[in-house]
Amino acid sequence: MEEAPERYRRERDRLARTLRRLRNDSGLTGVEAARRAGMSQPKISRIENGTTVPTAEDVETLCRLYAADDDLRAELTELADSLHRNTESARAIMRGGAWRKQQQIARVERDAKRLNFFQPATISGLLQITDFTREIYGLTLTGTELERSMAALAERRQILNNRRKRFTFVLTEGALRWRLCPDEVMAAQIRHIAELVTRPNVRIGLIPFSARVREAPLHGFELFDQRLVTIGLETATLTITDPRDIEYYVNLFKALEETAEFGPPASALLEEIASDYARSA
Repeated sequence: MEEAPERYRRERDRLARTLRRLRNDSGLTGVEAARRAGMSQPKISRIENGTTVPTAEDVETLCRLYAADDDLRAELTELADSLHRNTESARAIMRGGAWRKQQQIARVERDAKRLNFFQPATISGLLQITDFTREIYGLTLTGTELERSMAALAERRQILNNRRKRFTFVLTEGALRWRLCPDEVMAAQIRHIAELVTRPNVRIGLIPFSARVREAPLHGFELFDQRLVTIGLETATLTITDPRDIEYYVNLFKALEETAEFGPPASALLEEIASDYARSA
């Protein structure tokens, strides 16, 4: 079976080739097509060589300009829409090595300046301590694969030391109280988060059980520079680059930030939770 990355590249290249052919058949140069479409010539070039995936609206505009028939226009518009929602199955990730996925995420994080994370039911990887990570990864990984994946995540966590980047994490109280590990590990994990709160480039907000919420997100997500969203599902990882969908997640994150407690109230709640675990350990 063809896996997501190969299928993505094939379909991206097909879209680029088809738009280039349509422009050539219309007799328009790249410069003229750009002028009539209200785009820049470099953008037309990037679309046609596959380095930029156009939005569905871009494709609709170009197809009308090139006088593409209705069926082809609908096909290419749908293709562009699907390319902005790239899905990689968990099986494919495991076959390629979960540690490689960690390295891929690290590259995305290195390229971003503002990184926003929301988790309703677990603790974000960049906030995890080693013992917590071992418990979580140990549910599905063993041996060398476990050790390499843990090492890759540990390497990722070093990015928190980069003061030029800005990190905002929003977690629910439920995510902190979900007993995924022994109580002594959970207590250490919560106290580690409390220490990270003091870093100038890290903001950590908590949504307590008592909060009056205005949103009901069904999953966690990560937002990078308002240009890319990743969503970890049970059986797949979804990458979104469509500007319309990204705008939705930008607004959703803002709403979650407004609901969350930061600063001293967050620190007080972290101390309360850590103390509860310590008493139970």
